[in-house]
Amino acid sequence: MATTLAPQASVDDLRRQSWIRRRDLLATNGVWVALIGLVLFNVVATRGFVSVQTLQTNLGQMATVGICAVGLTLVMATGGIDLSVGSLMAVAGASAGVLVLAAPAVLDVPVLGLVLVVLTGMAAAAVLGAVNGYLVGHLRIQPIVATLVVMITARGIAQMVTSGRLYTVENDSVVWLGRGSILGLPVMAWVMLVVVVVASWVARRTVLGRRIVAVGGNETAAALAGIPVRRTITTVYVVAAALAGLAALLSVGVNGTVDTANLGLGYEFTVISAVVVGGTALTGGRPRIWGSIAGVALLQLLGFTLASHDVAKEVASLVQAAVIVAAVTTQLRRRR
Repeated sequence: MATTLAPQASVDDLRRQSWIRRRDLLATNGVWVALIGLVLFNVVATRGFVSVQTLQTNLGQMATVGICAVGLTLVMATGGIDLSVGSLMAVAGASAGVLVLAAPAVLDVPVLGLVLVVLTGMAAAAVLGAVNGYLVGHLRIQPIVATLVVMITARGIAQMVTSGRLYTVENDSVVWLGRGSILGLPVMAWVMLVVVVVASWVARRTVLGRRIVAVGGNETAAALAGIPVRRTITTVYVVAAALAGLAALLSVGVNGTVDTANLGLGYEFTVISAVVVGGTALTGGRPRIWGSIAGVALLQLLGFTLASHDVAKEVASLVQAAVIVAAVTTQLRRRR
């Protein structure tokens, strides 16, 4: 019985499809591969890397960026961007700091005091997050322009609230939030873990998560399908702002001060970099929450590694920039 050979074109198509699948798999999980590789390098080449202190240090430094990255991941999944993250942190810190000074007696109650401080900071930031959402979702202003306006405004509001002064925060609950530990790990790291788990569940299992994916995939089609596009966009900006407020309180707890001139300064670029490296597309689509945390971990560990091996800060910045460019290039190739 004669054997029929597949046309060469079909064989080439199969090979191309196989290559595309491998490329997409690498693009999706590349950040994890890079992170594991960097960890293994440090285990072998970095003295004292395998220690509880190293783990605590890196997790503590990841926490605030990681929490902000979760919120920004949801924003970017809708096709937006948020440049106001750092300034929203300043507003949250200023609001919480004023509350600590205005009502010290109430805040001395351990649980109640901490809850009030956290809710105050998150609510103050969320209000400005709603402004972001209104400008982008309702007035249709470009996200980069709208959030730039809020970034400038929020920093000014924060400095007006504190009159440009540095406030010392001595509330035990707030300090514990930034410096305390549970089961040997920083409280900040546990807070980040809770935020990541909840956000991942929301993105995968809830109506809001499906709406975010739909809006980021094709906003026009989502609107025609009856999805409340404006409400969805506003919601993600509010959530991102509230999480920035939470991150601000962790930072205040670590430093024991509220310095609105420097709190959150430059965070927006660090957070955006981590989310991009984590695989969430700048053009919108599925939010990769865990990927963003892996991106935060990769950039944090990369900085730690370079510093541990006495690499000049200028060179370290170039290496981190190269990692970001590689991540964006991979995304663009994948979309093609």
